[in-house]
Amino acid sequence: MTASDQTALPHERLLETAYRLFTRFGLHAIGVDRIVADAGVAKMTLYRHFRSKDELALAVLDRREELWTERWLVAAIEERAGTAEERLLAIFDVFAEWFNRDDFEGCLFINSLVESHDPTSAVGEASAQKRETVRRYVEELARGVRVANAEDFSRKWHLLMEGAIVSAMSGDRASAQRAKDVAALLLASERPGESR
Repeated sequence: MTASDQTALPHERLLETAYRLFTRFGLHAIGVDRIVADAGVAKMTLYRHFRSKDELALAVLDRREELWTERWLVAAIEERAGTAEERLLAIFDVFAEWFNRDDFEGCLFINSLVESHDPTSAVGEASAQKRETVRRYVEELARGVRVANAEDFSRKWHLLMEGAIVSAMSGDRASAQRAKDVAALLLASERPGESR
């Protein structure tokens, strides 16, 4: 193992450990001592790689966007549906499977934004930006369906998505199907040329 590999290894262990703990328990519930203990590194090692817990949290949010948004959510939607309309509705089918997994942990972006208590803080801003990335994906799909106002439509759709997640976190594991039922009505009402 080279010296650079030895340097990279603790960084990745810290990031993986923080990712697992933050997604499961939240940012505020987990302190630096727990992270270094679970990662098997010294506290000074953490501070050599991340200047603060907030910097580590930002790295975890980036990792979550890569793993959850890009590699899982978008990939699963696009794998199961072809047209923009089918993909919009498939979001809730993918959510239904997620909500019923034993490791369902809710949305780190929503949780971190709420926990930050300050949307202008680094963590609050990053959490809001990660949520916005998901909404922009929905807006792109909405443009494919050619609704009258894709941005407004995507904000409504995103509300249904986040509401389903929060409801599932509260124990309603059928919330994805309920949200999909409402989403289908929204989609029908927003199509150009259809009566409202």
